[in-house]
Amino acid sequence: MEVFDFNTLLLNGDKKDKEMVFAIGVFDGVHRGHQKIFECVRAERDKHPGYESMCITFSTNPKNRNTGALDTLRLREEYVSSFSINSFTIIDFSENFSKISASGFASEIMRLFKPRILVVGSDFKCGNPNESANGEELKQIFASMGADVEVKIVDFVLSDSGEKISSTLLRQLIIKGDLESYSRFSGQDYHLDLLTGPSRSTDGIMTISREHISQLLPPPGDYEGTFVDSSLQRYPVEIRIDGEGLSIKGLDASRQADSLFITRRKVK
Repeated sequence: MEVFDFNTLLLNGDKKDKEMVFAIGVFDGVHRGHQKIFECVRAERDKHPGYESMCITFSTNPKNRNTGALDTLRLREEYVSSFSINSFTIIDFSENFSKISASGFASEIMRLFKPRILVVGSDFKCGNPNESANGEELKQIFASMGADVEVKIVDFVLSDSGEKISSTLLRQLIIKGDLESYSRFSGQDYHLDLLTGPSRSTDGIMTISREHISQLLPPPGDYEGTFVDSSLQRYPVEIRIDGEGLSIKGLDASRQADSLFITRRKVK
C-alpha cells in the first residue's frame, strides 16, 4: 500500500488521472463499523477494473485532541493495508485545514484524483461547522463541479445491546478497563504502539513511561496480553499499568518492542 501526505500529493499530482474509490474519516481505533467501510471500498474497486482505492485520514482526531488516541497512524496504516486498499493518504489537521469549507475540500479532492465512488459512514461530515456537508450533500457539491460521484453510505454497526459501535464507545470501554468488550466491538484486542517512545528492560521486565505512550491507557491494574517484537514474533505476557506507565513481565532482555495487545484485565 502506498502512503501519501495529502498536500504533497496535491502538489506532485501523482494520482490526478486515477479514477478512485475512496473513503474519508479519522478511523481512530478501527472498529467493526470502519471495517464495513473498508470492505465496501475494496468491493467497489474490484467491480470496476482500472479504478484504484484510497483511504483518506487525519493526523489527529479533531474531536479528541486531549483524551488520548486509540491508535497511531502506523497501526492504522497497517490495519487499512489488510483490506488490500491501494493507498493511504494523511491530512495534517492544521488550524488552516480546520477552516476549510466542504466545497473547498471537494475542490481539493477533484485536484487529487478523479473521484468516482465515495464510501462514508452514516455520521460523516466534512468542512468547518458553518460550511459542512454530509455524504449526500457532498455528492451534490461534486455534481456542481462537474463530477458524477456515487456515494455509498455505510450504516452503523450495533452491539448486541443495540449500542452504536463507535470510537467514542471504544474509548469509554478502555477507560473502564473492559478490554473484552473492546475486542468484540473492534474486532481485535486493544493494540498499543510501542515504537512511540523508549523502553527499559531489567530482570525480564520492560517498562515504558506514560509520557512516552501516545495512546489512551486502561486504568491501573494487572492485565494479560501479547507482546509483539521487532521480528513480529508474539509472546504471551503479563502487564501492569500504574501512574508511571506500564511494565511488561516475562520478556527476554534482548527483545525489541514493536507493539502490545492488551487482552483482558486480571481478576484478583
